[in-house]
Amino acid sequence: GINAEYGDNRLDLSLVGPCVEEAKFWCTVKSTLPGIGVKVQVTPRDYGIIPLTEISDTYHKDPLAPFEPESLVHCSVVMKEERQLILSSRKSRLSQRWKKAGGGGTRKVTNPVISDSKDVAVGKVVYGYVRSTNPSLGVYISLGHNVTGRVLLKNMSDQFLKHWQPMFPAGKLVRAVVMVTDPKIELSMKASDLRKARKEQDGSEGEEDDEVGDVQKCLDDILMERLANSESEQSEQSGDDEEEDEEEDGPKITFTQPEPKLTTAAPKGLSLSDALEEKEEMEEEEEEEKAKEEEAKPLSKSAAKREAKRRKIEEEEKLRSAERKTDTTAAETEEDFERLVAASPDSSASWVSFMAYWLGRGNVERARAVAKRALDTINYRLESEKLNVWSALFNLENSFGTSDSLMASCQAAAAVNDPKAVFTRLAAVLDKSHKFEELDEIYSSVLLKKHRRSRNVWCGYGTSLAGQEGRMSEARELLTKALKSLPKHKHVRTISHFAQLEYKHGEPAKGATMFENVLTSYPGRLDLWSVYLDKTIAQGDHEQTRLLMDRVVGLKLPAKKMKFFFKRYIDFEVQQGEEERAEKVRKLARDFIESSDQ
Repeated sequence: GINAEYGDNRLDLSLVGPCVEEAKFWCTVKSTLPGIGVKVQVTPRDYGIIPLTEISDTYHKDPLAPFEPESLVHCSVVMKEERQLILSSRKSRLSQRWKKAGGGGTRKVTNPVISDSKDVAVGKVVYGYVRSTNPSLGVYISLGHNVTGRVLLKNMSDQFLKHWQPMFPAGKLVRAVVMVTDPKIELSMKASDLRKARKEQDGSEGEEDDEVGDVQKCLDDILMERLANSESEQSEQSGDDEEEDEEEDGPKITFTQPEPKLTTAAPKGLSLSDALEEKEEMEEEEEEEKAKEEEAKPLSKSAAKREAKRRKIEEEEKLRSAERKTDTTAAETEEDFERLVAASPDSSASWVSFMAYWLGRGNVERARAVAKRALDTINYRLESEKLNVWSALFNLENSFGTSDSLMASCQAAAAVNDPKAVFTRLAAVLDKSHKFEELDEIYSSVLLKKHRRSRNVWCGYGTSLAGQEGRMSEARELLTKALKSLPKHKHVRTISHFAQLEYKHGEPAKGATMFENVLTSYPGRLDLWSVYLDKTIAQGDHEQTRLLMDRVVGLKLPAKKMKFFFKRYIDFEVQQGEEERAEKVRKLARDFIESSDQ
């Protein structure tokens, strides 16, 4: 029939029925309103709004994208307000075949209609669009046409967010868990609360738990291992530079084995362990007194500068360590990662995890964009953090880019960072992916050519060669070249490194010969003795181990240094079931204590 309306001395006739609830019309799109919805024209005189939450039964990040001006959209009247209609283009409202909230259709509604607070329950995960933000209160989220939830600042993230408002523009799709429903709906976007809610719902939000693809696993294996070891690599590189001013007679002891417990009878009312510890304490007290005397002396200007620089480095390292402990496993969605990097903008772990998130979804360009953001955001003083991101980008280009894009990234990194560190990272990436021809080219044309006096460069290339099948002889030749190029005070540690490679990839006998030759010249290097013992024990040669132990405990060294080897020797014999031999070692320890007291 014809619908008639009267007003302004005019009679309007229309084939469109009356605008009542649940009436359905084909409407003309007039404009899109960001953060609000779609404005449409129903009749020449009637206009309406399709709110963001009524556009589709499945919420999307950009719900306004499909709507072009003057296009047609099928709508249903939700309610009629004074000046406009509230409409819906949800299929569940337009067709009975779709399953409505609380109804019995045949199709599932991903994001059902929320009409009031009774449609939500505490602990339920809900989705909505950002309505507005308040700097002192938090974020207001539209869950339905007349239903709004609030996220307080304390419930926004597990980490502190300083500049959070730009992260929540009007109309952004977010996910939250209901904390309170009466008198107002209070929500939480904390990752910890979301995980707890999903567990309670027993997988009802399973669509968010996407399986990690091969791409992300690749990045985790290659990048995160590099990230976890970045601190040790940095300290090793800095130690390599400091070696320029060190002399060989200052041994650096790095024990790799835990100190075993002593089990022995107590001679003359004092156990062997107590005697060794008492001797060690006496030596420590003497060292403390000397240190106090040194502290009492006024520092020169240069010494004061060095001390200030040392403290500054320690503070920065504490900051980096705290940032590396950021829980990146809690983030699962793009919003989670955005909050994560906002809370820890200088943490490379957060940014690399964000890159892995996009790669796991096959979006390489978004991963590149995240890397660029990270490099622009991380403090320029935190060079190691930036290098971690560059390493992640190298892995990305190596796996999904071209050789040209990989070298372009490397050149860009070298322009703003230490070239040696950059090309060393690139070499590690190529080595991991078994691109040995490119690796040889990097070492021959760049690293060994421009950094011939760096021990880490020679040892790094030697490790790579030794690990490749049939190239151990090349590693041995490389050692000869290294000793000709390196300063003499770096020779000992270099030979020790290549000797360990012989034990792992080559001939253990040659490794033992290399250790023997070095220890003949430097018998006081306890760090070499410790490594030599480790390798000998690993070979299962017990007699050779005992010969080495006897040589070590026969050295005339302070009790503090000898304590470790005596305990280790005793523990070794006990493990072999040789209690009689162990007692002989205990006697040697007692004799050492008595002779040192005289």
